[in-house]
Amino acid sequence: MFFKKMTSELLLTGLLAVSFSDAFAQAPRVITIGGSLTEIVYALGQQDHLVGVDLTSQWPPEVKDLPQVGFYKKISAEGVLSLTPTHVFAYEDTEPATAVQQLKDAGVFVTTFGRTPPQEALFENIAIIGDVLSAPEKADELARQIKSDLGAVAQKVAAKTDKPRVLFLLNYDPSQMLVAGRGTVVHHLITLAGGVNVGQELKGYKPLNSEMVTSLAPDVVLSVDERWESMGGAEGMKKLPGMMDTPAGAHNRFVALPGSLMLGLGPRIAEGVQLLVDAIHKEKGT
Repeated sequence: MFFKKMTSELLLTGLLAVSFSDAFAQAPRVITIGGSLTEIVYALGQQDHLVGVDLTSQWPPEVKDLPQVGFYKKISAEGVLSLTPTHVFAYEDTEPATAVQQLKDAGVFVTTFGRTPPQEALFENIAIIGDVLSAPEKADELARQIKSDLGAVAQKVAAKTDKPRVLFLLNYDPSQMLVAGRGTVVHHLITLAGGVNVGQELKGYKPLNSEMVTSLAPDVVLSVDERWESMGGAEGMKKLPGMMDTPAGAHNRFVALPGSLMLGLGPRIAEGVQLLVDAIHKEKGT
């Protein structure tokens, strides 16, 4: 009887050990909260690990086939946990903090990522994701390619003789227009593209007021495709107080570019900078 009991206990212990071993050995089930983090996972060829994404994940197109867990500022722990992830990749400003803590308390490995300083943060984020998903060599290769692409764009920028003044506007809230200041990803991209962010005296995103537009005197006003229609497009921009008294208003220089490139911090950064170069610099003779 004693022998049978010991045998049963040993068998149960062995089965539990195998179970825990299997749990640790299984491929990571990842949810990304941040479109740029999703893009990094795809760029590393590790998309098979993805079981869910947030609403800011729009690229590549096939990401839309994955379950969505909401907007990164309004994450529901229950919604995330319903997809049984082993890992969550999220930016540091993911909210609410209580939901993030719930994920940790539930045993999910939550890795948080920064956005500043932008370029350094991008390469650090790539390295971290590469390590977590056992793809460090691919992460190194991706980082080298991005640096090479940025170098090629930098050479084109160096040949430009103008230094356009750029105002980036965004309406997260339809009732309020925001200006991008220093510390934002788009500020960094404007600088890389050889422009001057006229909102650089501000930090982060700040509300636009009626006196600000004329005093900033932008040559180009920039926003994102996804918000362009709700802002009224170029015609809506022209109606902003003081806008027609600016060089941008006088020369009708209003531009919308993909939000995933302008607002994110992903592996397509060089593509975003090149689009900005083409958008903000005047061609000779114009």
